[in-house]
Amino acid sequence: MAIEVQSVSFSYPDGTTPIEDVSFRVPTGSVTALVGPNGVGKTTMLELIAGHKRLDEGHVRSDTEIAYMRQNPGFDDLRSATVLDALALSLPSELRPVHDRLQRLYTSAEEGDGLELAAELELWQSLGGYEAEGRWDQVTRAVLSQGLADASDRKLSELSGGERKSMILRAYLLSNVPTLILDEPDNYLDLFSKAWLGNELRGSGKTILLVSHDRKLLTQAIDRMVALEHNDVWTHGGTYETFPAERRKRIERLAKDLDAWKAEERRLYRYFKLLKQRAGASEALANRADAAQSRWERFVAAGPPQLPPPEREITTRFRGSRTGKEAVRLNGFEVEDLVAPFSLTIYNEDRVALLGENGVGKTTFLKELVAADPTTDVTIRFGPTARTGYFSQNNEIDDPDAVLFDVARPHFRNDQETLAALGRYGLADHPKHKLRELSGGQKARVQLLILETGHPNVLLLDEPTDNLDLESILIIEDALLELEATQLTITHDATFTRVFDRFIIFDRHGIVAEAPDREYALWVASHRAFALLDDPKMLILND
Repeated sequence: MAIEVQSVSFSYPDGTTPIEDVSFRVPTGSVTALVGPNGVGKTTMLELIAGHKRLDEGHVRSDTEIAYMRQNPGFDDLRSATVLDALALSLPSELRPVHDRLQRLYTSAEEGDGLELAAELELWQSLGGYEAEGRWDQVTRAVLSQGLADASDRKLSELSGGERKSMILRAYLLSNVPTLILDEPDNYLDLFSKAWLGNELRGSGKTILLVSHDRKLLTQAIDRMVALEHNDVWTHGGTYETFPAERRKRIERLAKDLDAWKAEERRLYRYFKLLKQRAGASEALANRADAAQSRWERFVAAGPPQLPPPEREITTRFRGSRTGKEAVRLNGFEVEDLVAPFSLTIYNEDRVALLGENGVGKTTFLKELVAADPTTDVTIRFGPTARTGYFSQNNEIDDPDAVLFDVARPHFRNDQETLAALGRYGLADHPKHKLRELSGGQKARVQLLILETGHPNVLLLDEPTDNLDLESILIIEDALLELEATQLTITHDATFTRVFDRFIIFDRHGIVAEAPDREYALWVASHRAFALLDDPKMLILND
């Protein structure tokens, strides 16, 4: 057994207890997914297993070294951190300090450091450091089309979020650490990189515990699922394909058990009350009444069976409206150095998926639509009654130190409405938390809540499902399908694309084209360095 979690509990200083008496196992050589609602404690659980947080109770055992890739691996200052710094995150524990000392020696270059440098290089070689550099060279060539020698000093700020994530993830998967913990490894990845990730997970031979909300990945690349619910943890010995049905059966079974417990509690209560009424008739009846009361009290003290988890975490109230026949018209629109001029008309209630590799200008395009001034911009025209709403991939909401209630309050008439709205999005227990204390999925819910209050009829969404849990994604899908609004959405979630009816693809050469259907769009976007001009099935939109 590679990882064993036994009766683990953990509380934060404010008394919040996200993890309580949790037990599960990760078999050697398996790919196990840890799933559950946003904010339930999945990342906290990974940090406890990796040793980055101290347990309050219980224990975690592993028979190998564990490497942990955070949800957003990186550095406080992307302008100073380099590609080499990022790759070094994947080093095993014995090599990482040697790497750090070598970088210090290379930087200082002080007289007399020669002998120390030679000793460190010898140690680096003996521990497999040069083999690690060879693997890093494979990574930079695959992601950046450069060898390690040319790419190592590049600043991380020069790379897109997808390039950074893909590079670090590949370094972890190619490392010689036998057990990996990966927190949302598919976030920021394009369709090609997600397909690569699925293949690597299936063929790595490593023991892997990961958190993911990508339904295709959870169907094609894992062996089993551990579900961390609000009051329980349970294991599903299959993939996401059979998980929803199994979860439904489990909820129904728990609900029946709870109903039966409540019925028995009422029966015992009524029985002892009946005997109490008759207790004055004889001492024997009084004794029977006391015994019946004691039996009822013991039953209640033992508590009910396992409570079923809530059916749904969030309830949306999006209200769309018409924008006129044309919602958005682009005439000769371009993104400098990324997207060649193109023209496109998007009609009222069109649901448009924007697809393509990382770094080809999709997010920049969407942000320029958000910032466009319809009174002066001749390349962008919105419908006469258009109200735009923007969802940011990076959860760009106010100050990270702002308190959740203070962020939500200006959008509602009073405190009671604010708290009710937070409750609809599964955030009722967090009004005093700062935004930086929320999980990525909870921050996404905050964005959706604020977006909803503006009643937009043109939605500009950048990876809206990236951080949401599985149940919330299904709810958002249903809401978007029913909404009378125009939608332009960047997504790398292949399953989520079933919401859309038009598919616009960007390529690395600045070409923009519309695909004939969903299946063909996904096929094209799942291939690296595709060229739209060479594809006769595509409708080229460039002027």
